[in-house]
This record gives sequence, C-alpha cells and structure tokens, in this order.
Amino acid sequence: MTYRLWWTVGYVCTSEKEFQAAKHRLLPATYEMLDDALRRARQVGQAGGVAWLIEGDDRTRLDRAAIDKTIQRRGSELAIEPISR
Repeated sequence: MTYRLWWTVGYVCTSEKEFQAAKHRLLPATYEMLDDALRRARQVGQAGGVAWLIEGDDRTRLDRAAIDKTIQRRGSELAIEPISR
C-alpha cells in the first residue's frame, strides 16, 4: 500500500485554495503505512508547516482538518521514540 502526503512549510500555500492550485507542482512524500504518513504530518506541524492531504491507494483521503483531528486523537501513538542504545 502507498500513502502520499502533501505538505508545505513557509508561505508556499497559506490556504486550501492556494494548495489546490499548487498541488500539481508539489512532490508528495510517499510512505508504505498510514501511520508513517501521519507521523511525518505531525512533525511537519511541529516545525510550523502544514500537512494538506494524505491519499492512499486504498482510497484513503485525509484533508487538513482530518489529519489534524487524527493527530490530536492519536498524538501519543504517533510520537517518535528515540532509539536507546
């Protein structure tokens, strides 16, 4: 399965309308698992960016609001834990 995450940092897109207009020029990040795409979306948000859309081959489609809601609900599950040595 493949999940594609479209995200931006800075002032590339400041609204959904601008994102839709620019989407064809943006390269999505690709992940094999939905949780990995959500983890990256969480990191993007923490860095001041915006995760706009996650689309999956299985017809999964999470827009910005759905991504934010999922991250709020599952935040602790999606946290990246440091590797202990």
